Amino acid sequence: MTRTLSDNGAWKGHLAMLFANMVWGIMAPISKTILLTGLVSPVALSAIRIAGGALVFFIMDMILPSSIVKKEKIMRGDYMTLFLASILMIACNQGLYIMGVGLTSPIDATVMCTITPIFTMILAAILIGMPITWMKAAGVAVGLGGALMLVLSDSDSSHGSTNPVLGDILCLAAQFCAALYYVIFKDIISRYSPWTMMKWMFWFSAVTYVPCCLPWLMEVDYTSLPPFVWWSMAYIIIFASFIAYLLIPYSQRLLKPTVVSMYTYFQPVFSALLATAIGIAAFGLTKITATALIFIGVAFVTRSTTDKPQPAKQ
Repeated sequence: MTRTLSDNGAWKGHLAMLFANMVWGIMAPISKTILLTGLVSPVALSAIRIAGGALVFFIMDMILPSSIVKKEKIMRGDYMTLFLASILMIACNQGLYIMGVGLTSPIDATVMCTITPIFTMILAAILIGMPITWMKAAGVAVGLGGALMLVLSDSDSSHGSTNPVLGDILCLAAQFCAALYYVIFKDIISRYSPWTMMKWMFWFSAVTYVPCCLPWLMEVDYTSLPPFVWWSMAYIIIFASFIAYLLIPYSQRLLKPTVVSMYTYFQPVFSALLATAIGIAAFGLTKITATALIFIGVAFVTRSTTDKPQPAKQ
């Protein structure tokens, strides 16, 4: 007898993926509204996000029982691996992404997130010898063509995009870091629970990345920040840096990897709806065409892959 979604709980995975990608899609325009005030720099905002996420993980780890969060012992040799993973996936990925959002439109930033599976496939082929089929190659060509069109089309500075070309490149670099993390650290990702991985990676990033950002953090006049900035930063820390990061591994246990990957496509949709509604971005024909090419390219790559790392978390 065929099992339904209600039988195997897959519907919970779909809801988790939809919510997580909605959170990340909305995060881009929310981050942009913070940066447009000029009260918080991109570097400071990225440091606040990482420090806040590490603090939430620390508090939850202290108060939640082991029946909810698994208390795993880290092997001595894995501490350095987790440290390096945190630099790549938390510090570099999140730092570059926030800086990119500060220079480009939030819609472009979320569109760039969808290209992570393509980067992952290319790096997996180079570093671990994963075979590339004609469908994968076609997907790479189409997807990268769409990304190139999106970058080259951003020649104006409207809607707060002060340097959209550089911003798009930084967002692409963030996704490249995430893809490299998925390929290089595949073994340790499968060795520990999602809670253990995220907890230690945020902690390591907090003590390495945040101190480097002290000059920018000290420039912020926290007493003058309006309430909406505080609420926006709370959203980024609690929802986009804590809850969403835990929903993805949860959904991975209920859904196929390709299904999880495809939900990344929802990020630009939610971002475009909110950004257009509040007037900080526009979604013209060129962007629609470029986005469609990226979606088609990623679809080719994911449909021809049976077991690959997941899309980037933002």
